[in-house]
Amino acid sequence: MKKQAFSLMELMLVVVIIGVVYAMALSSLKPPKQKDIEAFSLLTLPKYLRENFALQDAKLVCFEPCGKCGILVDGQWQEDEIELFKSTDVRSYTLDVEGFAKASEFAPHDIEDGYKQACFILHKYSNDAIEPIILEEKGRFIYYKAAYEEVKSYESLTSIQGAYQKETNTIRTQQ
Repeated sequence: MKKQAFSLMELMLVVVIIGVVYAMALSSLKPPKQKDIEAFSLLTLPKYLRENFALQDAKLVCFEPCGKCGILVDGQWQEDEIELFKSTDVRSYTLDVEGFAKASEFAPHDIEDGYKQACFILHKYSNDAIEPIILEEKGRFIYYKAAYEEVKSYESLTSIQGAYQKETNTIRTQQ
């Protein structure tokens, strides 16, 4: 009867494979850090705020010139600054009850070195609702609706206004 055994190379290969699989499993199971900048994308901001600041009043506040942003949670600034925009040419708009867009104006916010003018604020309330707002960056318009609806990107303000008016008319005719 001949004894068979694994060679040292075969054992080392198995250990390396197990180590790689273990490392991949650990990295996928790690909860994301709240300040993980890669978690930010303009289309996923409401989802990010809801997941990381559930049942808290949270504002993503971007300061003039638009670029550096901070997160204000229940009146307290979080420690990390976020560079959200690739361009400083950022505008925001709100829609009136008729669906016409008007430029947003924000009050200055108190930060460590005094008051700074905000160029964009995305406000998530403690009930996880989002304040509706339109963001324009580099000719792209992103419409953050009040409800849990999907955030969409549009090519113009008129297309957002048309979609809003169509939605409003549909609701009115159903009543």
